Amino acid sequence: MVLRKDRKLKSAVIEPFKQFKIGIYIVVTTFIFIVCAGYLFMSSFWQQYQHVMSIFKVVDPNLQWEVVTNDVFFVNTIKISVLFLLFMLITMAMVFKLTHRYYGPLVSIEKFVDQVADGNYSSRVSLRKKDELQRLAAKLNTMAESLEQRHRRGDQSSA
Repeated sequence: MVLRKDRKLKSAVIEPFKQFKIGIYIVVTTFIFIVCAGYLFMSSFWQQYQHVMSIFKVVDPNLQWEVVTNDVFFVNTIKISVLFLLFMLITMAMVFKLTHRYYGPLVSIEKFVDQVADGNYSSRVSLRKKDELQRLAAKLNTMAESLEQRHRRGDQSSA
């Protein structure tokens, strides 16, 4: 997530608990998938290993685990773990970026609706250019403008 110099982290994190919650759902789902895939991979690897050992009778049965967990296995385990952590970090960054683009405008629209409900018809929705929901914000601003004009006409006719 790249922040401009004039932006602060506070403005990038709209609703941290909700954004974090969405990220956790994605990460947990991914983790469950990876654990299941890892189990299937290791199960297949172990079955293949047993099959090869039974055919060739290469290793003493007491030393089989040492053959399976050799240096290549440990190096690949470290590589996969680092890749998994990198994936989780990138996923969380993307979750915050996407929720910021979609949820941020909803927070602004909610504040606008509260202001209009309180009778502040001069209020307008202000979104950043890259935010989603620009068309909705434009329609809400048109509605607020119409309400403001009606309210002014009503004040003028009663005076």
